[in-house]
Amino acid sequence: MKSFALVVTFILSASAFGALPGVAEFSTSPEQITDAELSALLDTRVASVDVVALGESVHGSSEFLKIQARLIRYLVEKHGLRLIVWENPTLRSLELGRWVSSCPTVKTPPPVDVLYMPTISDLALWRWLCDYNYSHPGDPIAFRGMDIWDRPWEHYSKIRALGIPAGIDPLLLKSIETFCPAYRSSSWPDINIIFDQLARDGKFLPEADYEKCRVNLTALLNTSRQSGMEKQKKKDRGSDEAFELAISASTLLGWLGFYNHNWSDDILSWNERDLAQGRNLMLVMEKHNATRSILSAHTSHVSHNRSQADWWGFGDIKSGIYFFTAMTRKKIFNIAFTAYDASGTQGHWSLPAAGNSLDKKLHDSGHAFSFFASNAEFLSQHSKWWIQNQNYPGPYESGVELILGDHFDAFIFFDRSHLDQALPTRPMWQP
Repeated sequence: MKSFALVVTFILSASAFGALPGVAEFSTSPEQITDAELSALLDTRVASVDVVALGESVHGSSEFLKIQARLIRYLVEKHGLRLIVWENPTLRSLELGRWVSSCPTVKTPPPVDVLYMPTISDLALWRWLCDYNYSHPGDPIAFRGMDIWDRPWEHYSKIRALGIPAGIDPLLLKSIETFCPAYRSSSWPDINIIFDQLARDGKFLPEADYEKCRVNLTALLNTSRQSGMEKQKKKDRGSDEAFELAISASTLLGWLGFYNHNWSDDILSWNERDLAQGRNLMLVMEKHNATRSILSAHTSHVSHNRSQADWWGFGDIKSGIYFFTAMTRKKIFNIAFTAYDASGTQGHWSLPAAGNSLDKKLHDSGHAFSFFASNAEFLSQHSKWWIQNQNYPGPYESGVELILGDHFDAFIFFDRSHLDQALPTRPMWQP
């Protein structure tokens, strides 16, 4: 009865606030939101989905990180999700993944420098994850990244080390060695020599060889994935290595594809990255035999993309979730974190000004920390809304203009979400 009373109190207080119809206003900090409040808003929405995707419009923003941590706690404790996937490179993230896995037996400081642009506000989540695994050694949380910004030579090295023991056709492995760009690299100066050629001519040359590389990496990906699933059914420990081969092939396809188009076609370039993100999310879930997972990434990577959106002025870039859904047909519920006055490790976003700015509308209506679904009544005022996503000072509107329901299922809004103290980090593009 006490839990029911809390839910009723929350709904009534949100309704009484009522600055905008369909918006629930929180009266506490993100850390103090109760399970009853979250259950009233989310239980029916997330109960039957396969992936809950949390998207932030700027990395390293303190209130975004606090609500992210609170939602992850709720999804783990109340809905049984045990796999967390991050916008972080597949190999580099292994260090943090191993740390999470070690928590049932030992507690050490989290290696958060593997994350993209970590801050003090990141630490609370990882401390909680470690405490949770320490208390639940028989049912722990697993963590992995799905992004492509690794050292490519380390993925090639993994293919060399695991290919033959995993039963991959030696001719296929030799063909990858022969035709794949950067195969013989061992440093970023080696890679930069290749990039100089790309910048001048726009594509990996000769193009026929690059296409053979892609065909062979795709064959390795498909063969390894199938092997991993078959071995997993037989409880063969070799399934992990098979899936790691598939993840390396997938990540290389994304990395090579991004740079093959980087100097000639922004949309194709970024879509190669997000295609790999979606594919890697699928592979990581399969490796962990997880039917459900939590994904945390930038809003551009978790959008449904059911209609066009001009991200950063590049054009209609698709998301990892878009590609993941197309590949798996799994159900996704995504929440976008957005703010009127926002800053993070990517800078301080300029204040929105457009008449159809979502963040300005909420700010002007007096909302400070709110939840609403994409079918909230007030959203019918405009067919498209701007959400914060950039810093365009002057006469330009910041962010991206969307048909909101085509891209996100729900939103969490902050009037202010700023950068906390940044922590030491590793290079992002060339780690």
